[in-house]
Amino acid sequence: MVKVLVITYYWPPSGGSGVQRWLYFCKYLSDFGFEPVVLTVDPEKASYKYIDENLLDEVASIETYRTNTWELLKTYSLLTTGNRKKGIPHGDVNKNKKGLLYKVSAYVRGNFFIPDARKGWNKFAIKKAREIIKHNDIPVVITTGPPHSTHFIGNELKKELDVRWLADFRDPWTDLYYNKDLMRTKRSNAKDAAMEIQILKNADTVLTIGEKLKELLRSKVSGPHEKFYHIFNGYDARKMSPLKAERHNHFEMTFIGVLSPNQSYRALLESIKLFLTKNDSADVKLCFAGNTHNEVQRAFEEELSGVPMQFHGYVSHEKSLQFMKNSQLLLNCLAEMEHSEILISGKQMEYLATGNPILCFGNEKGESAILFKDFSNAEIFEKNRVHDAYEFIQLVYDRWKQGTPFVNEIDDERILAKSRKETTRELSQLLEKLIN
Repeated sequence: MVKVLVITYYWPPSGGSGVQRWLYFCKYLSDFGFEPVVLTVDPEKASYKYIDENLLDEVASIETYRTNTWELLKTYSLLTTGNRKKGIPHGDVNKNKKGLLYKVSAYVRGNFFIPDARKGWNKFAIKKAREIIKHNDIPVVITTGPPHSTHFIGNELKKELDVRWLADFRDPWTDLYYNKDLMRTKRSNAKDAAMEIQILKNADTVLTIGEKLKELLRSKVSGPHEKFYHIFNGYDARKMSPLKAERHNHFEMTFIGVLSPNQSYRALLESIKLFLTKNDSADVKLCFAGNTHNEVQRAFEEELSGVPMQFHGYVSHEKSLQFMKNSQLLLNCLAEMEHSEILISGKQMEYLATGNPILCFGNEKGESAILFKDFSNAEIFEKNRVHDAYEFIQLVYDRWKQGTPFVNEIDDERILAKSRKETTRELSQLLEKLIN
């Protein structure tokens, strides 16, 4: 069994399936000849809002080391909300706040803490990683971001020690959609871009979540391009398979995950409004689970005032899976950004694994469209195709009313190939290449 050191800020990971990527890699790696050792931050000192207590058992058997950190974002949260956890940004940076304090905070965060405000962890992590590697004779170091500052831990360890280094990009770096809200100067943007290129050049292997993002990262550097790979986030078949849909008499549409003004939520809202105009007697309910921005929630509540809807906020992973399974139509909106073709939501894998119909707004030639193309009950539309999206909702609704739901079999080989265990098999093959 070969030990590998996984350096990740989020452990146990809260939030979506993308953040949980390495939990499941670590869980299944031992089936393929690798023993993960995790280095992370002490959650009492970290700057994130949530820990999913239900995931503690998932990581209990994995050898884990935790370190101290210095966190700007706790100070940011305290200054902006009076609470050290409440105001920690999640996806956006409070761009709609008009007060001087928010503007100053965003400017400081964007220009004085590059690449991100969690880089205060690095000096603690590097010191501990040296000890772990030497004590366990570890040949491979893995860093995963965001926070992309974590990659500089791997960069330093590769320079100092005889280790191979894999840098995993769960999200874009300089191309991330909310970077534009950080009020960065040209100089700061240039510094951030240079840091990204440094990591891409120095890592022995660069891994990411999809083909399109892999190609974008590869285009930023010259040199050996064969070191770039992608592996989908996947879904947990062990949790998904036993779930049974809870029966109800209404037509339920469900959105799981972050929903912010940066996403094509207006198109989604307009398509639902059009459907309701054509089906005024339809018994419809909307379910939202995850971080829904106040502006978005207000728009749905005001413009669909007669429709029952629930905004659950953050829920456990198990509960989010049950919400998906119960739904007649699963909803997704991708961010509106440059290079939108790279976007693929980790939730889309879990959505597909339910077998239920999926409606998504995003780039029709992007990564998500490629994922959906083999599934007749999953569609992606550009935001200007509201009428086409309405027609898809109508089709799904009519099939449901007729008692012949528009579903896929969950044992479809195309779905099973994207299970967490199968994606870990791909990772193990990559690690064998890296070592040999």
